[in-house]
Amino acid sequence: MKQAVLVGPEKIEFSEIERPVIKPNEILMKVKYVGICGSDIHAYYGKHPFMSFPIRLGHEMSGEVVEVGADVKDIQVGDLVTAMPQEFCGECEPCKSGRYNICNTLKVIGCQSPGASCEYFNVDAALIKKMPKELDAQLAATVEPAAVGVHAVRRTTVKDMNVVVIGAGTIGNVTAQAAMAEGAKSVLITDLSDYRLELAKSCGIPHAANTGKMSMQEAVDQAFGGEGADVFFECIGIGPTVNQAIECSKKGHDIVIVGVYGSMPQINMAWVQDREFRLIGTLMYLEKDFQDTIDYMAAGKINMKPLVSKVFPFDEYREAYKYIENNKDISLKVLIEV
Repeated sequence: MKQAVLVGPEKIEFSEIERPVIKPNEILMKVKYVGICGSDIHAYYGKHPFMSFPIRLGHEMSGEVVEVGADVKDIQVGDLVTAMPQEFCGECEPCKSGRYNICNTLKVIGCQSPGASCEYFNVDAALIKKMPKELDAQLAATVEPAAVGVHAVRRTTVKDMNVVVIGAGTIGNVTAQAAMAEGAKSVLITDLSDYRLELAKSCGIPHAANTGKMSMQEAVDQAFGGEGADVFFECIGIGPTVNQAIECSKKGHDIVIVGVYGSMPQINMAWVQDREFRLIGTLMYLEKDFQDTIDYMAAGKINMKPLVSKVFPFDEYREAYKYIENNKDISLKVLIEV
């Protein structure tokens, strides 16, 4: 079978390898789509803090089951599936407390272990999720990033809250949608791109503001009036946007850090201390977050279809990254059709 491997910065190589032989607890999928996310882009340019070369990318995936291991129950040949790309030990303190998303030895498929950028991919059946009839193969490949948003909003309280999401890329968009699905009173999403803000509004986000044209405080006042913002989600991964949240948040409230940081940011920690803010990290998701995301998508509460910007065939994998580089404003979720 064919595979695509990132062997160095901006260098993807194609090769032929043997089709996997599955273990009794695994399934084999014929990969249909692989998504490119912000983490993959960081890795592509050699700037991801937790990834190294060579690596076969592909932690966002969909596929059709073509073989089922002897010990696997409730999954059949022909099922359309996606996978939670988390390989965890089950023995460390985080795992035993149910927080296996931050396992001490966590390996993420497509990040620290080989991903789905290949024709056939074997996965532990415990990580597999079957797709309902409402979701096609393209949307199945977008469940993973949507689940990141659902887990992020569950790291704090959003029900009946005024929520601000900084950054209207894929993760910011799905975090805003997830906040609405989880019962937020209202949601404001901010960005420097009018295109991405309009896209967010088309997904049902009630308020959108370009903070290149107005201050964050003006945007908050315009969206929520005198009520202010109750919780911020920083989905870009740079210091200045964290400081925007710190400057505009109510005292004693939460700021959730969702973005991946390629460099060490300068943060106004004096105000974090003085105003009793809580800076909360979030990583990936738990199984309930993932399943609830599928249910939200099937019910139309999270709409990923507008986020699919372009689909490239497998042999144009390199061109997909060039497209993203040259179309940063309009490229959100780019898919590879395998």
